[in-house]
Amino acid sequence: MDRAIDNVTAMVPALLFLCAGVPLASLLDRLEFFEALAITIDRRFEHLQVAVLWWLAGARTVVLNLDTTVVLLTPLYVRLARRAGVDPLPLALIPLLLASFASSVLPVSNLTTLIAVERFDLPVSEVFVHLAPVSAVACIAGWLAYRRRHPTALPGGRSEPVDRRAVIVGGSVVTGALIGFVAGPSAGVSPWMVAVAADLVPIAATAALGGITLLSTAAAGLVNNLPTLLVALEGARSMSGGMWAWLAGVNTGAVVVPLGALANLLWWRLVREEGIELTVRGYLGMVAPIALPAVLRAAAAMAGTRLIAG
Repeated sequence: MDRAIDNVTAMVPALLFLCAGVPLASLLDRLEFFEALAITIDRRFEHLQVAVLWWLAGARTVVLNLDTTVVLLTPLYVRLARRAGVDPLPLALIPLLLASFASSVLPVSNLTTLIAVERFDLPVSEVFVHLAPVSAVACIAGWLAYRRRHPTALPGGRSEPVDRRAVIVGGSVVTGALIGFVAGPSAGVSPWMVAVAADLVPIAATAALGGITLLSTAAAGLVNNLPTLLVALEGARSMSGGMWAWLAGVNTGAVVVPLGALANLLWWRLVREEGIELTVRGYLGMVAPIALPAVLRAAAAMAGTRLIAG
């Protein structure tokens, strides 16, 4: 019973972040921050390369974590696509895909890795050596598969007034949240606490408290990547080669099905709020052709890494 309680407790921070993350994205949207930021980007680039958006999502996942990538980039990418007059779903896929592909580089990138690091007292360097090559291969292979199916550039250069208030207030919230996500854990402040604090600013700016509701996705979290990892940890005494491979698969392959990770559910909720209807079959049809080649190549990279690292 004690072990079961510990396992559930390990998932609580992710569930709390999920409950605070969607309201944050919704509040920033009501503040029109994403629209103002999309206009700013649109004015600066005559042709915006989608590869830039791909690697931006990857870098954000590495430095912060997969959930912040989904929360902060999905609404922005949808706005950029709509301003360019293209289908928003392919661009919205980018944060979802990179939230998995790039989430194995550092312990902070994914809660599953953090759990394993804490369980076995692993140094960051060991995580990087074993898992960073896997993420790199997944990101590259994923991009090669993505660009064969979707446009690689967006038209831009349109002149349009920018809502400076939205940029200043929203930018301050996002900047403060990013600082909190990076520096908070060392001070004992969890990411979900930062997200809750960040929620308060746009609430005050838009008076939208009555419209906020917590998501009922905790139950869905019981069948995703976190319990999958926890089950594996139960029978492990150290980070063996099999355990590194298991962790790599849990992180990189979680995107393949909607219930694979809380970030997937978070992304699905966000695109629905953007008015994009997507069925399970539609999700699989969009994600699998890109994710499966990336996962297969990542698995090969994992095998190669094991041969080199021992």
